[in-house]
Amino acid sequence: MRRSVYDAARSGAIVVDRTDLGLVRVWGRDPVRMLHGLMSNDVQSLAAGHALYATLLTPKGRMLADPRIIRRADDLLLEADSAAIANIIDTFGRTVPPLFARVERLDGQLEVLGVYGPAAGRIIADVIGVASTVPVDDSVFASFGGAELILLRTDRASVEGWDIIVASDQVEALRGALEAAGAIPGDIETLDVLRVEAGRPRWGAELTEDVIPLEAGLMDRAISTTKGCYTGQEVIIRILHRGHVNRHLRGLRLESGAAAAGQELFHPEIRPGKPVGTVTSAAISPRLGAIALGYVRREVEPGATVHVGSPDGPPAAVVELPFRIPD
Repeated sequence: MRRSVYDAARSGAIVVDRTDLGLVRVWGRDPVRMLHGLMSNDVQSLAAGHALYATLLTPKGRMLADPRIIRRADDLLLEADSAAIANIIDTFGRTVPPLFARVERLDGQLEVLGVYGPAAGRIIADVIGVASTVPVDDSVFASFGGAELILLRTDRASVEGWDIIVASDQVEALRGALEAAGAIPGDIETLDVLRVEAGRPRWGAELTEDVIPLEAGLMDRAISTTKGCYTGQEVIIRILHRGHVNRHLRGLRLESGAAAAGQELFHPEIRPGKPVGTVTSAAISPRLGAIALGYVRREVEPGATVHVGSPDGPPAAVVELPFRIPD
């Protein structure tokens, strides 16, 4: 990570090619009802021009994807991590009759540019003319160069952020306009440091097919408790009303050294000698030093100290997310 890019994200704005994201189109006779029956959030209540965040689950409540769903006039778009797109396509192929809804990847047709930083809203307003009052995970439609744009508000980074869905043949022109308005070219590595600071889980790290969304703290963002049935609902409702998850996503602040994804965590009194958690993401933050995200057993509460890698490894303080970033 280049410190100059990080500083630009903290004080101005960076623009990043989101090559880690993929897009899927869902259309047909009744795509809204079909998605509503698969996703954990209330797709049927979604008005055209707006978006929401949801999870796609197995019948056992494990995650398959965590897309943001955008409703257009005649179809829907799903934005998700590229590594999760295959799960979305496969689930549709197995469970949704083509008569009611079909799905296709949009590789080479649409791409995503991200703009992140306290100046992101001002730069987007200058270039595209869109106000920055859109709620997190919602969308607004606009145009650039005569082509439609979709802007998604995101808090994936620990600063203001926008994902802009743009036609592939307009990417270069839009990036140039954003840079001319003050955005600095950024990279996914810097964005990931900001993500860890924000405590936001990412597919392939904190979010995998072994994770229940409640473990990752996605209840408020991704799950409706009032909608009808969806795949995995029974497990989620049972946990909410009669049980609990056995682990939680937490932040880790290391006093010395650095962590690495996959390292186990140990506590001197809780299951002595046996792991109580695992690191899922790690970063060196210019403002916080060595930090990480990881799952720990529910008995390991914020304020506890764990050891990274071995029972006598470097100590790390367990903290609530997001990390508190100094001014």
